[in-house]
Amino acid sequence: MGATDILLEFRAVTALNPSLAARVARAPASMFKAQLAGRLGLIVLLLAPCFACSRGVRGEIYVPPYQPVWKGRHKLPSYRVGLPGAGWEPLAGEGLQAVWQHSTDPAIIQVHGECEDHGDSDLEDFTDHQRIDYSEWKILEEPTGEIDAEGRPRMRKQQYYTTIAEREALRTTVRANLDGAAVMVEYVVLKKDGCLFDLTFIAVPRAFEQHTGEFQTVIDGFEFPIRR
Repeated sequence: MGATDILLEFRAVTALNPSLAARVARAPASMFKAQLAGRLGLIVLLLAPCFACSRGVRGEIYVPPYQPVWKGRHKLPSYRVGLPGAGWEPLAGEGLQAVWQHSTDPAIIQVHGECEDHGDSDLEDFTDHQRIDYSEWKILEEPTGEIDAEGRPRMRKQQYYTTIAEREALRTTVRANLDGAAVMVEYVVLKKDGCLFDLTFIAVPRAFEQHTGEFQTVIDGFEFPIRR
């Protein structure tokens, strides 16, 4: 996947400030990677809140950083997203596009798009590629409402195709393990007009269900290209 990818590593910083420090880096998979320190169980992102590094999200619209004409066509698209609402704080930094962290819960929502350099893999392959940063990656199952021959409920994977921005999108819910920490991931990927977009929600299990609606708001507001 040719997208710029973000890894978040966390460590304890001082006894007086028992939070988790963060740094942003590039990595070969489009996903957030959190190293959760010890028993703290809180994620505090210490990222500089300036938009000088990247244009970032302006309200509901992501605007790529400036690129001189002589560099050729910009490979980062502009797009619109829904806002997750109160409790979510936007992050800005090198490589970040539309990203929010929750102010109290260990949870992150991110949207990323890139044009041209994403290859020709199908949506299932793009999704499967995300497992590279996890020691465990299991797609959740849900009952179908039917019973099998032995009287047990039939189950199906929580992975299905839907429509977003007038294009087919693949949505997957995963239970994963990231450097010894259990996390839940909801990953949505779609292609449109030569660009690949992934929308991701990652949280510790206890905070996952209560914020899925806010992730849905971000998805519902996604628009590309932007119609004025």
